[in-house]
Amino acid sequence: MWLDRDLQGHGSFTDAIERELNRAKAVLAIWSSDAAASEWVRAEANRGREARKLVQICVDGSPLPLPFDQIQCTDLRGWSGDPSFAAWGKVVESVATLVTAQSPGPTPSGAIARRQSTSTERLLAVLAFDNLSSDPEMGFFSDGVADEIQQTLARSPGVKVLARSSTFQFRGAQKAVRNVADQLNATHLLDGSVRRAGERVRINAQCVDCASGVTLWADSFNRKLDDIFALQDEIAEAVAKALAIVFSPPRGRIEMSIPTYELFLKAQSIVSNGTKLFDDSGAAATPLLEEVVREAPDHARAWELLAQCRAWTLRSGRRTGDYQLGRAGVLKAAETALGLDPSCSGALEAMAMLEPWGAYGTREALLEQALRVRPNDPSVLGAMSTFCWGVGRVREALRLAESACELNPLFPDARLTVAQMHTYVGNEAASIRMLSELHRQWPDNYSVLISLVSFSAHLGFWDAFDDAVPGIARFSGWQQKQLRRDVGLGEILRTGVQEPRQGILDYARRHAASDGYLPLNWIVELNWFGFPEEAMALAEESSFDHMFDPDGPMPAGQYPGVIFGSWFSLNREPRFVDIFDRVGLCRYWVETEHWPDCAEWLPYDLKAESRRRVLG
Repeated sequence: MWLDRDLQGHGSFTDAIERELNRAKAVLAIWSSDAAASEWVRAEANRGREARKLVQICVDGSPLPLPFDQIQCTDLRGWSGDPSFAAWGKVVESVATLVTAQSPGPTPSGAIARRQSTSTERLLAVLAFDNLSSDPEMGFFSDGVADEIQQTLARSPGVKVLARSSTFQFRGAQKAVRNVADQLNATHLLDGSVRRAGERVRINAQCVDCASGVTLWADSFNRKLDDIFALQDEIAEAVAKALAIVFSPPRGRIEMSIPTYELFLKAQSIVSNGTKLFDDSGAAATPLLEEVVREAPDHARAWELLAQCRAWTLRSGRRTGDYQLGRAGVLKAAETALGLDPSCSGALEAMAMLEPWGAYGTREALLEQALRVRPNDPSVLGAMSTFCWGVGRVREALRLAESACELNPLFPDARLTVAQMHTYVGNEAASIRMLSELHRQWPDNYSVLISLVSFSAHLGFWDAFDDAVPGIARFSGWQQKQLRRDVGLGEILRTGVQEPRQGILDYARRHAASDGYLPLNWIVELNWFGFPEEAMALAEESSFDHMFDPDGPMPAGQYPGVIFGSWFSLNREPRFVDIFDRVGLCRYWVETEHWPDCAEWLPYDLKAESRRRVLG
């Protein structure tokens, strides 16, 4: 390792640095506002970038200069030097991977061995257990057994457990150790099989070190089905011992009949294969779970899942019946789950979902509590990322989204959030590249395509826009209609024709007059189409009371995060603080001192203006 402070007094500064940069296997750039302003730092970092051996750290949150904003940069603000700090571990691993990759001599198992040898952090993939029963319909049972073991291991400190939605994609020949390790970056995997015959079950399981391919533990169990819970804990404990991690205390004895247990696994399968807020999977699973908790009132996981399903249905706009009654049902399920098992982070996430969007402090407290009990829950990490985006902490939102994606790398929504947050932190080119890659990987994913179409048009990446448009033909119904609408808006932006723009303004005015408010995303849209004054006027006339209404669905188009993009010129005007105030953000910022990133670059003192409105 070489630092420029090691220069000898008689040496040539330029020659020595150039020689060391050429010799280096990794170049670490530590960015700050001073570093970004230094021609020397930029020149040296660029040498590392061109050689594809640059690793980047930012210590004060300053925007990175071009072209370094197009490369991943680890945010180390607030790091005290603790080597267990997650972000620092990523830096160490990146540097070590570069160094090992260029070292002489062979390394076992290629990239997999490098990952294993450069980090002590364990990333466990629990794969779907193979169904060896004569009945193929028993697939939900073998999946459920693996999922329950995964849930148990996820409560144990010392290991990160990858999400089911990524690991259960591997079936049959895809389960090869190297394939799983390469696609998930897993250090270890747990695989097995389940054979059920009547009231007996046989489970084979093995835990494998991905780097060496060595089986750390394997065993076979032949038990009665009424021993299934004890058996799941026994397997999880054996895996924990093999990984040398502390095993979370096993659950109390759960009394549950086999038919009730099957019902729970079926409900779990419905939820796992659905998309929560965007389909009816929560509503479909709810009656099954209600029957489960009637028969097995001590099953914490069933209560937790019931709270989530009820909350998804209640907040999706597809609810039926009285809202307050539905809310009480969510709270009862969530509180029961937490009383049985305080580590039920999903119950806390469901409680946070009940709160209106403008209840920032309450939502944040619940999500923070959820992360304390389960710091590696990808669902909670994603929810907290969305929250941070909504209050303007976009760099933190990106960091959380990346953490969620690490634990769920093959889940499109997780990777989509990372791509979107890159736009908000100013890495626009990187964001478009990510979105384009996601569309190639998942061409039938509507959320990915509409994000690519919208972002590329609004940011002027017309090649990516044109490449995305043919993908619309894969969709039908309302999805194709919405995609064609966004393509049409993109073409208006590209051509600059005035007449269609006026039509957009007229539509927005009619919408505001009819509903009494203009959604925040429309305020941003009007500004894009060249109507900043009109957008501001409609924003000032709008009521945002519905953002604080606890009785109703989450407000579509009202997520405050849309007004924190650096491209949104209206937030640069001091009078826009009134909008921040009316959506409840000024009070939240002042009371918590959790200020948005834009406070650093807005041309006025956002903190002073917010305090003036809140404190007088």
